[in-house]
Amino acid sequence: MATKPEELPSLDDDLTVKPTAPPRLRPRGEMADDQVQANSRALGQAWGASTHMRPQEPLTPLEPLRIDVPEYLARELRVRSAEEKATIAFFIMRALRKDGFTIEDKDMVRDRYKRGRR
Repeated sequence: MATKPEELPSLDDDLTVKPTAPPRLRPRGEMADDQVQANSRALGQAWGASTHMRPQEPLTPLEPLRIDVPEYLARELRVRSAEEKATIAFFIMRALRKDGFTIEDKDMVRDRYKRGRR
């Protein structure tokens, strides 16, 4: 004769989030900006790090441009893009620049995701 299976445990215990204690940070008083800056410089010098940030010039706004090219050209652009670790837009802009179009040096970035992080 078959026996009745035991009751399965509740899933509610696994789904509830158990509260954790907040980190124990010591409260500190307000510090003046020049005091924070001096401390940052001292830490940077002690660790050999640069604490000076160059002011960044504003980025040129980008505008999307869609073009249709032959399949073999698109394939060659993708392959060269992967080989040289540059975007297809970089290759197109470089070709346009060689043809006499005005493109500023700051806009000739091989990787658009690193644009502004030089």
